[in-house]
Amino acid sequence: MSVNVVNRARMIAVASGKGGVGKTNVSVNLAVALAEEGERVMLVDCDMGLANAALLLGMDPPWTIGDLLAGRCNIGDLIQQGPGGLQFVPGHHGTGSGSTLSPAERQKLLATIEPRSRRLDQIIIDTAAGIDTSNLALIAEADEQMIVVAPEPTSFMDAYALVKALVVCHGTDRFRIVCNMVRSESAGRELFDQFRSVATRFLDVRLDYAGSIPHDPFVREAVVRKRCLMQAFPGSPAAKAFSRIARGIAQPRLTPAIAAAPRLCLVEEIHGTC
Repeated sequence: MSVNVVNRARMIAVASGKGGVGKTNVSVNLAVALAEEGERVMLVDCDMGLANAALLLGMDPPWTIGDLLAGRCNIGDLIQQGPGGLQFVPGHHGTGSGSTLSPAERQKLLATIEPRSRRLDQIIIDTAAGIDTSNLALIAEADEQMIVVAPEPTSFMDAYALVKALVVCHGTDRFRIVCNMVRSESAGRELFDQFRSVATRFLDVRLDYAGSIPHDPFVREAVVRKRCLMQAFPGSPAAKAFSRIARGIAQPRLTPAIAAAPRLCLVEEIHGTC
């Protein structure tokens, strides 16, 4: 059987069991790092209540996903050009919207993005933190689930709760793990090994180590400057770590030719289990 490189966007949901672990920083800088690797990237901020990706990119977009869903703008109005040439879909920040998308809103957003996915390589979805039912459904609909874990007990346990909820409610059985704000690469690898040991003891899952991001004062300085780390401090330890992770993700994906048709798969939502 002949083999072709998949000619469609891969959708990666970046998620965390709790806030405060740097999930949005990971989403933003990973998206920029992928763009700098030559990938055609779209970053979608799906935190509907506390969207901060625009702030980390130093952007002040006139429209948000909330406006798109309400019919006040179209997708062409909404998409902004970000650093490295990435396409950015701003999330909603403030009152008047919940923190997650309803099932109907989720389907409308993905259906709106789908035609553009055929001209992209990667779509990074910055999801809301936690295990809200609607948030779980969005994470599960992605091609890949990337879980951000920090070296503190609450992050560890909440990340496990998130993985368990995705397994039980949606049958998701494979995850990429990013260890953020660690002392060193070896400390990050140790954190991953501990997390994998606990998760695989109780759940039938496969966990892949995506890499580690070191605790780096330049990350906070970039936030203060309202610029993404990859652009503000490209030589910093954390920026170099994001580049390493991006290179691993950007490797060519091979699949049988019969599966190469461009599409974004909208999986059927499982009701009554969560």
